[in-house]
Amino acid sequence: MRKKLVWVLLLLAACGGPEEPIVEVWLDSAWQPVAVSAYSIDGQRDGGKTKAVASFHLQDGAVLHVELEVGYDPQPVLSAGHWNYALADTSLDGIVVERSMRFFGGQAEGPSLGGTFRLDRKGQPRFRVELPVRPVSKPIWP
Repeated sequence: MRKKLVWVLLLLAACGGPEEPIVEVWLDSAWQPVAVSAYSIDGQRDGGKTKAVASFHLQDGAVLHVELEVGYDPQPVLSAGHWNYALADTSLDGIVVERSMRFFGGQAEGPSLGGTFRLDRKGQPRFRVELPVRPVSKPIWP
């Protein structure tokens, strides 16, 4: 039994995804990395759904918010997603398309969420984000 547990833990560690968030922008028909200076994910589970907002503060001063709603049917699925980007006079928004999602917990303890998502604007890819699996914390309101 102990050997099986060690193998399962090693497999999960190998497939766990990135330690830090990744943001890429679709530019000139290729994905280009964007430097992230700060990242947080806030939200909570409410009955049959978990709502979360991932916030990326980008090195150029832009802010990217990705709103995710995860439903349980019976497995976790992205039931809705919207994003918005703001930098000076530029404001963009669109829908979130799940590429792969990782979701844990949400019963006795708070949920943990991560995965890869494409952010589309008017039917075209604009950004791609990879969220490390982290607990979704309740936001602290000032």
